Amino acid sequence: MKLEYAARVEIGKRKTNDDRILINGKVIDNTFSSGELQLPSVAVVCDGCGGYDGGGIAAETVLELLSYENPADLEDTKYLEQVLDNCSQAVFQKKEEMPEYSKMCTTVAGCVFLNSSVILFHSGDSRVYRHDKWGLVKMTVDHSAVQQLIDMGQLTEEAALKHSDRNVITRCIGVLCPSPEIYVVNTPITVGEKYLFCSDGLWESVSVRQIKDILLKDITLDKMVELLVEKAIEQGSDDNISVCICQMHEI
Repeated sequence: MKLEYAARVEIGKRKTNDDRILINGKVIDNTFSSGELQLPSVAVVCDGCGGYDGGGIAAETVLELLSYENPADLEDTKYLEQVLDNCSQAVFQKKEEMPEYSKMCTTVAGCVFLNSSVILFHSGDSRVYRHDKWGLVKMTVDHSAVQQLIDMGQLTEEAALKHSDRNVITRCIGVLCPSPEIYVVNTPITVGEKYLFCSDGLWESVSVRQIKDILLKDITLDKMVELLVEKAIEQGSDDNISVCICQMHEI
């Protein structure tokens, strides 16, 4: 079997790009990439936070450090936790060196694809979805102010999209807060299954139904990514847009 991918980072209506994707060992910024991944492998999206200058630097710092890691080593979740803590410390170091960017930080959402399992990790409101024959499932739970209200039954998912605090996150890399959450899915990615990684520039503008409909189309991953980005822009996204899809195929 082979794991194929397609990924795109789109600046959208913003003047700067604070989004980054790590895929196939490379960090991509405002560009497109596609190809095949060898297992084990890592896919990650980062979104520089809060509109602060330097968000892109924080995202780049985290993904560059992750790119140096051997994916097989990240099967050890304790080691992965230490690597993510090192990423946070590296962002703090950057802030000391560049005081004009003292507020920079970044979300992170990614997977380590192994032969027999998938390890997810995330902090903030970038997301990982899984799409298979049973439908589309959000694998991560946002660390955000509106998610806390949703969890308390005080806000619906639909209302959260228009809430004044919808962009307030409660956890990220580069601030004093709990470490990213790590989950282990004790089954491998199977033939036909897709994993979607995205920043809020996608999911705030494109509904779950629309995402699912595009992932169901009999088209290439490249085209799926293109359609998702185009749909986000068409429906008014005013943010950077990051989309990465990984899918297992038979050779």
